[in-house]
Amino acid sequence: QDQAPSSADERRWLTLAKQGDEQAFGELVKMYQQRVFSVAYRFVQNVDEANDLAQQAWIKVWKKLPTFKGNAAFFTWMYRVVSFVCLDHLRKRRRLSEHELLEGVQPHRAVGAELAASVSSRPDRELEHVEIRERFSQALETLSPEQRMALTMREVDGLSYEEIARAMRCRKGTVMSRIFYARKNLQEQLRDLR
Repeated sequence: QDQAPSSADERRWLTLAKQGDEQAFGELVKMYQQRVFSVAYRFVQNVDEANDLAQQAWIKVWKKLPTFKGNAAFFTWMYRVVSFVCLDHLRKRRRLSEHELLEGVQPHRAVGAELAASVSSRPDRELEHVEIRERFSQALETLSPEQRMALTMREVDGLSYEEIARAMRCRKGTVMSRIFYARKNLQEQLRDLR
């Protein structure tokens, strides 16, 4: 569970961690561990993989910490690191095995709400619910990792287009385009489920 220390504590730990203080870095890890895991889990939908990717992200952050300028909040910077670790992982996995990408993904609340709501309260329609979830997962597979990342940040994490653009290191217009085409792609593929 994340702790809720003051921003003064966070600043002190950051300053010390940037100077190589492992104990201070450990406090930052404790503070954000659950949130970092949650970001990774939304990408891979697998607890073990998400733990591994979160660990990789923390290692990367420890190595890059001296370069953290403080222009953005620490967690915004951390979010970008874990997102790119996950994005790289998904790209490698897609190259290795196209059909396994995003296996078991649950419909996102905002993207698949009308689909999930129509069946979630009816036990007799559980089979249909499973089929819809599989169709949704298959539809997500067709998105590029960049489209899926942008869509996840927007629909699941509720980030603004500006925040997503900073995290993905691209223009706001590029983010809007990726999200537009991701939604359009999903709608076209799930059109017959409406």
